[in-house]
Amino acid sequence: MDNQVVIQIDDLTKIYRVGVLRRSVEAVKGLDLNVFAGEVFAFLGQNGAGKTTTIKLLLGHARPTSGCTSLFGIDSRKPQSRYKVGYLPDLPHFYNFLSSLELLDYAGRLFGINKSYRIDRSRKLIKQVGLEGRENDPLRGFSRGMLQRIGLAQALINDPELLIIDEPLVGLDPAGRAELRHIILNLKERGKTIFFSSHILDDAQRIADRVGIINKGKLDSVGTLNELLTTKSGWDIRLAPIANRDILRQIANLETTIFHDSNSCSIKVENERDFKTILGWASQGLIHLKSIEDRRLSLEDVFLQELSKSTE
Repeated sequence: MDNQVVIQIDDLTKIYRVGVLRRSVEAVKGLDLNVFAGEVFAFLGQNGAGKTTTIKLLLGHARPTSGCTSLFGIDSRKPQSRYKVGYLPDLPHFYNFLSSLELLDYAGRLFGINKSYRIDRSRKLIKQVGLEGRENDPLRGFSRGMLQRIGLAQALINDPELLIIDEPLVGLDPAGRAELRHIILNLKERGKTIFFSSHILDDAQRIADRVGIINKGKLDSVGTLNELLTTKSGWDIRLAPIANRDILRQIANLETTIFHDSNSCSIKVENERDFKTILGWASQGLIHLKSIEDRRLSLEDVFLQELSKSTE
């Protein structure tokens, strides 16, 4: 990852007018964001948070109310900004009478790719997304997961420097999600930039270099996983079996969860006061420590914390 800015978003706002009364709905509110070359960036938020609207503004599918966006330093409203971009929407719709090969051939022609390279690349991409043997089958017979796979193949037909995918993991079975993660990581190894939206936090935590959390149109948090997941949520302590019944009663009165087996005692400690109490007993020789591990917030914990701020 280098310092070249591939996606730049400055003070972006989008207001829609809805209903017969033309009520104002602010889908994106003063959003600022840079995405750098070679990174995998996960754009996280609930349904309706503003993820898809932001992507539409990036790709010139909608016009901002205010602010601006650029791709590779070129204003997103200009078609040349998208020459090196691949895109997969959240609900791809294709001509259902086309076969997989015909769809990719059509996409390749739109990019001006010569015929021999186009056909060869199409076959390789069909194999890469796990649809080998279905090259000539019409898309009308494809499941949602299969359409997602061929949609990814068409997004890669031009060997893009930037891949933008909206909710790529929706509709895929566990094997398909694993394959997609593998494809994304392979693209990253080749120096490509990937920007994807999602509300599936586990997959984001596995593959993203940085994440941004958008909530009701506002970008609440941006950073690497290490930066966002630094907060302790407690401690996991393992002890030798405790024979002192008075200590056991005192532990039971703390804000802890205790588990016993024949070889050890495990305690989940939630706050620093109780943690210091247990360390004090250890220093007095009343209990015997085996191990202490910090328990960190998960990405889901951070995500839910950011969502809860808007309701306070």
